[in-house]
Amino acid sequence: MKHFIIHRTLFTAVIMLLLFRFSGAHEPLFGLGPHTIGKYAWAVESEFEKQGADLANAIEILYGLTPNVAITLATPYLFESGERDAGFGNITLRGKYRFIRLDSPGASTAFALHGGIRIRRSPQITGPAPNFFVGISFGYESRRHYAFADFRWIQRNSTDNLQPGGIANLEAAYGIRPWLLEYKQPDLVLLIEFLGEFVGKNQLNGNTVPGSGGQRFSVAPGFLFSIRNVMLKGGIKIPVQQSNALIDEDPTAVLGIEIHMPPFK
Repeated sequence: MKHFIIHRTLFTAVIMLLLFRFSGAHEPLFGLGPHTIGKYAWAVESEFEKQGADLANAIEILYGLTPNVAITLATPYLFESGERDAGFGNITLRGKYRFIRLDSPGASTAFALHGGIRIRRSPQITGPAPNFFVGISFGYESRRHYAFADFRWIQRNSTDNLQPGGIANLEAAYGIRPWLLEYKQPDLVLLIEFLGEFVGKNQLNGNTVPGSGGQRFSVAPGFLFSIRNVMLKGGIKIPVQQSNALIDEDPTAVLGIEIHMPPFK
């Protein structure tokens, strides 16, 4: 009985260490942020996303190669809707390189480069070649205030004789921590994001497709609620203005949980 109690105590201590040693970084919900996860540290994330009648669960695994380089492997599980069957979607591989980090008393500023590619889940899946994106992000974090900005270019590859226009995303966000609490206490950050999407015109057989392309502007209030290394986050992206060339987009609601874990190598 004594050995059982000792083993159970050690097991509990290990689990508590795993769960509460590492805290999650604060970043925008819909934009890009410059924070990395730390060398050999890793995290898992489950994020539900609902847009109109479509519901998906994005599953992500993050891993830190160095203090400034992190990679993410992600795939969504698409729930059945009127236009599709349930199943996993294509795989996305993303990378982030934080090339500047400036720390000052009570604050930190960082810049990062981003890149990613969407990979077909099966060679039997038909459709366009994988898309890719590149981007750059800025982040400022203090005890009370947060600020983010980023630019992202998405290259959509051709299907047969149709070349879809590329997409440029410009995003900015502001966050505030209403209450200044200690590390072991629950922590809340409120966010507001402003997003601009600029879609290039499509090309068919080398000719511009009339009425294609356009721009869309959205606003996205959200929150980040963390207890040590576990973070619950949610928000809703609401289109507020767009050109007539784009299809009307329903608001996108996001609710997810992210858990950071100790180094693994």
